Parts: sequence; structure tokens; C-alpha cells
Amino acid sequence: MKKLVALIMLAGIALGGWYFASPWLAMKGLSDAARAGDTAELEERVDFPALRASVSDQISEATRRREGRGGLLDELGGILAERVGREVTERALTPQNVGTLIVSGSFAAGMLPERLRGQRIEWDVEREGFEHFRAVGTFEDGTGGPTLLFARDGLGWDLTGIELP
Repeated sequence: MKKLVALIMLAGIALGGWYFASPWLAMKGLSDAARAGDTAELEERVDFPALRASVSDQISEATRRREGRGGLLDELGGILAERVGREVTERALTPQNVGTLIVSGSFAAGMLPERLRGQRIEWDVEREGFEHFRAVGTFEDGTGGPTLLFARDGLGWDLTGIELP
């Protein structure tokens, strides 16, 4: 009986350790792969179809918010912008560009405002239960960066979405 209780306690401690440590370990592994330029590891840690869908949905939502503010030409421009945005998303979300985002806070360091260039980005993990967590980016000066969205994949985690600031 004592062995069973000890085994249950050990399993509880292991589960608790996984629950609290695994998001930070996943973010560290993703960050290490990005800094090393390890595209194979990035491909393992990122669910690219889900990531592309997340960014495309954000582009569609931004386009829909603009609809109705102008005339027919504005609406046609919105439709065109949404289609171009989807195509750009398909081509831009590569392991290399995702690595650049994780290291610099932007898909292209040159796209960052001048005041943010060269600043380090720190990632704070926010738990959202057993299935999801968020890594919220903050630049050295306190400016908010992107938020990375993760979903559980077995005992590990995959990057599945990005919320751009």
C-alpha cells in the first residue's frame, strides 16, 4: 500500500512539474532553434498550416473591419488586400522568417520601428490551461511585441498562431 501511495505521489509530482515547466522549456527550445538557425527544429516545433491560418484570419478580420467605410472602390481594394495578404502569408511564413520573428520580434528586422531595432525581446509565458499557452513578447524599453500562441501536441507544444501588435 505504501508503494502505491508513493507511486501516485511521484506521478503527481511529475505531472505538476510537466504542467509548470513544459511551456518555458518549449519556448526555450524554439528560441534556441531560432538563434541557431536550425530550420529542421523550427519545422518540428511550428505547426505551419495552423500558423498560416491564424495570420490569414487576422488579415481577413482587419479587412472586414475596414469594409463599409468607403465606396465600391474601397470594398474592391479590401477584397484585393485580403487575397494578396493570404498569398504573402503563404510565402512569408517560412522557418527562417519565424526564427527571425522569435529572435527580433518582427518577420524582418528592417520592418521594426527605428527605436526598437537592436533591442532584445523577452518572452513571458502565460498559461491557458492544459491545452494552450501564450508567449507574450516585450522589448527592452517595455514596448509590446507579438504574442505567440501554442497548442499542446502530445507531451510537447507547437507554435500554432501569432497575434501581431
